[in-house]
Amino acid sequence: MNQPNNLMGQETNQTPGLIKDQLKKNQKIIEHITNHIKQKKPLAAMTIARGSSDHAASFAKYLIETQLGLITSSSAPSINTVYNSKLNLNNMLVIGISQSGKSPDICHVMAEAKKQGAVTIAIVNETNSPLADAAEFVIPLHAGPEKAVAATKSYMCTLSALLQFIAIYKNDNNLLSALDILPTQLEQTLKSDWSGAISELKDSTNMFVIARGTAYPIAQEAALKLKETSCIQAEPFSSAEVLHGPFALIKPNFPALIFIQNDQTKDENIKLAEKITSLGANTIIVYPENIKISNKNIAKTHLILPKSINPLTDSIMIIIAFYKMANTLAISRGFDPDSPENLKKVTETK
Repeated sequence: MNQPNNLMGQETNQTPGLIKDQLKKNQKIIEHITNHIKQKKPLAAMTIARGSSDHAASFAKYLIETQLGLITSSSAPSINTVYNSKLNLNNMLVIGISQSGKSPDICHVMAEAKKQGAVTIAIVNETNSPLADAAEFVIPLHAGPEKAVAATKSYMCTLSALLQFIAIYKNDNNLLSALDILPTQLEQTLKSDWSGAISELKDSTNMFVIARGTAYPIAQEAALKLKETSCIQAEPFSSAEVLHGPFALIKPNFPALIFIQNDQTKDENIKLAEKITSLGANTIIVYPENIKISNKNIAKTHLILPKSINPLTDSIMIIIAFYKMANTLAISRGFDPDSPENLKKVTETK
């Protein structure tokens, strides 16, 4: 595998080894946290995050609701910090996610939740940070310094930390076994050939990124990265929601990138790809090799990933391959993915 010369590419390639190390280091920490949560029996959960971390928080919502049956909402920090309204967070599970742990509004909500008696967890890369200090418990990302403005390894390490949290909480042996081999699978995924996507998207100005369920937060993240690094107006949609108003935008040669994971959503996503392609769109579908698609005409471009080892880990496999492609795409379009215009690494909101 050729080693990229820029930071985004290098940090993407570092991730399998980082996740392998993270899973070992965090096992006892997460066992302690999940035991505490089971004793507290929270009524519901809430996430606090911004940007890419908020997409990881959306992933957390899908995991917590589908695997633990706990209603999970996304915090709008301005409810506290701008409108000065007080939410009743007693007996809640509150999870704050941040690479830097420095955003004042996220820290404010976390501190208020802890004050009210919620179980508070900070998932952070910087463990010596205000968010970590504000929470009762900390789950370190162990991603190391992330220098590229476009977050990659910290996002993927957040996904793996959330998966380990769920696996240990449920004592899910199938998911725990999948996490054991996930780093090796991600190494294989980095060898996937996404050149077909680069040729399709090199001259694009706008597009859809579509998925459903646990892959929908991956579509959100991919759309953000296409905006950040390639200046493509990419919009994420659930494959259920895109059939409403947004479907009117699909015209001949319109690019649509569809992520398909190996779970209950796959058949409907395959049907959607076929429908979009029938309208003349340039449909690109991404799926693991053990999803068998006999009719190759359902999409213009097929991007095939290694075999799915667990439906819940498919999302990390999809996004690591996407990041590699997005890095190359940005460079081919004449942009520097390490330093996008008008952006900086740490954004602090109040």
